[in-house]
Amino acid sequence: MSIETDDSGVFADGQERLSEISGKKVLVYVALTIGVILPVFPFALMVSMSFKPASEIYSLQVIPSTFTLENYRFLLENVPIVRQLINSIIVTGAVVVSVVITSCIVAYSLAKLDWYGRGVTYNFILATMMIPGILLLIPQFVIIVELGWVNTYQAMIAPFAISSFGIFLLTQFFKQFPDSLIDAARMDGCSELDIVFRIVLPNSMPAIATVAIFTFMNRWNQMLWDLIVIKNESMYTLPVSITLFAKTGLYGNSMGPLMAGATLLALPTILLFLLLRRYFIKGVTMSGLKV
Repeated sequence: MSIETDDSGVFADGQERLSEISGKKVLVYVALTIGVILPVFPFALMVSMSFKPASEIYSLQVIPSTFTLENYRFLLENVPIVRQLINSIIVTGAVVVSVVITSCIVAYSLAKLDWYGRGVTYNFILATMMIPGILLLIPQFVIIVELGWVNTYQAMIAPFAISSFGIFLLTQFFKQFPDSLIDAARMDGCSELDIVFRIVLPNSMPAIATVAIFTFMNRWNQMLWDLIVIKNESMYTLPVSITLFAKTGLYGNSMGPLMAGATLLALPTILLFLLLRRYFIKGVTMSGLKV
């Protein structure tokens, strides 16, 4: 006795499902492609404009028909861009180092030490993250004036030297650090600072790199505060210089040099992220931070 089966229906259902899955994949790939192009295109156009001659500057063509370094030459000859770049590096570097050190110490005490008022202190730190930074501009400026720090590096560094966000992120990360390892170090006679700098920090590089990247981006792109406390052009940071270049037209109205300056401003942030992206992604994942 033979049993006849009709595979045509099964085959048709399989083809229909395959077609449906393929259609969904196409839509996903199209959406992802658009999602990549939308943020990348303005940046690519900015870099392209920095290499375009004046006759092509407003063209939407990404690849210039004629490459020129005239915009960068104009910028170097008319704007103290090197000095301002050095100022930005000094200020940003000092802030990153300060934030990383203070955040590590405070976060360790909040995550691993038992002391009176720890919970209240942690909640207070979280509450400060809810305060808009613009509300603190006037009080901070009054303090800077009273200290005589106007037109100094201290004025640009001090308000950013401690980060509530850095403390929060590292606290979340340190809570996952094994207590048994810390207890063993204490039994061996290590002080708490030894435990922090010799054991905890070397094993927490992903989270530290995440804090460093966010801090670098925040301080490197800071313009408003520097514009308030700095009056001498020799002390300007790069964002202030580029902003004044665009707003005042002091060096002319050409868009090419402005795009060259914006490219120089964006380059360090991109390079830092590319160098530390592995630690950054791992740190965000392990700390439970959602971005």
